[in-house]
Amino acid sequence: MAAKKANLQKDFTKFMDYAKDKFKIFGEELSVLAKKSEKEIIRASKRGKIQVDIMRLNMQKEKLYYDVGKKTSSLNAKKKLNISELEPYWNKIRRIEVKARKKKMELSAVRGKKK
Repeated sequence: MAAKKANLQKDFTKFMDYAKDKFKIFGEELSVLAKKSEKEIIRASKRGKIQVDIMRLNMQKEKLYYDVGKKTSSLNAKKKLNISELEPYWNKIRRIEVKARKKKMELSAVRGKKK
């Protein structure tokens, strides 16, 4: 019985040493994976920041286009601008303005009607 107990203890110690080695390897591999994941998270964060910066710059550009258009339209209304290439756009704007005025009058007429 003592021999059996000694064998059990020896087997258990062997198993514990084996498990300890395997857990150590597992811990090292896990550490490497964590470092790789951290690097990937940092890269993804940098990519996201750059994409936000690009969107912000594009929005600034669109705002400038809007401002240029607004200034151009203002100059055209004052007859201080004569660019023939823009004439088709001014015509479209005038047609839209006429349609908008008609729709406003139509809305006023509908609001004025009582049942």
